[in-house]
Amino acid sequence: MELETILNNFKALGFTEYEGKVYLSLLRHHPSSAYKISQDSNVPHSRVYDITRRLIKKGYAVSQGTNPELYSPISPEELIDSLKRDNTRLTEELQTQLDAIHFESDFDPVWNLSQKKEAIELSFELIESAQEEIYIGLWDKELKIFKDILQKRHNEGVKIYVLIYGDTKLNFGNVFYHSIENNGDIKTNGPTLDLVVDSKACLTGNLGDSKSCQAVWTRNKGLIKSIEGYLIHDFFIAEIGKKFGNEIDKAFGVNLKKLRKKYDH
Repeated sequence: MELETILNNFKALGFTEYEGKVYLSLLRHHPSSAYKISQDSNVPHSRVYDITRRLIKKGYAVSQGTNPELYSPISPEELIDSLKRDNTRLTEELQTQLDAIHFESDFDPVWNLSQKKEAIELSFELIESAQEEIYIGLWDKELKIFKDILQKRHNEGVKIYVLIYGDTKLNFGNVFYHSIENNGDIKTNGPTLDLVVDSKACLTGNLGDSKSCQAVWTRNKGLIKSIEGYLIHDFFIAEIGKKFGNEIDKAFGVNLKKLRKKYDH
């Protein structure tokens, strides 16, 4: 790996260029005197003492002896662990400070997802972030992918509402079934996925099989309410169909075939 790339990564983590060069020099040759460090790293000899003191203060190096004083680095593993701890502490502290400032976004972008894998991975992240409730509508095939994580969140006390396009059974959560008879959407566009988490985020669209994935996700309140309302509406239809199924089939055809034909859907 090029030295410049490593130094840039160090800088991104709060090191100065000289600190990065001195630490790398110590990794190659230790214990080492200030004179040898300067020769190896091209850091001016007059600066090496200051830089090594800073690294020692941060816990990234140690010294021993006098005349000459010799320096050694902590191991890369110890350095990375220390940086992770420091950054976790700082980000948590910053989050607390920023949360104390009232903020309302004046825009909520809608992000396109063009890969099925990307859409599913983001769905998992959203499901893991849920604190209260999850509304999800999906097809049999995708249910197999999501079943374990939904079960896990249910066991953790999150309310789960699932609309299943198909007849796969679930033994947890609130489950509603949507007939797929006379529904050609999956053959044309691939299975759909609709997900709303805590009324704060949603992901919706065609995951794609025969065609590429065409899904979006957002925290836009208007779109969230729309997708949430769409799912709840289908929950209502499923409940009504369960109670009055035969009468509805007689009036409108199986899976509302007559209505689908009327409205070209």
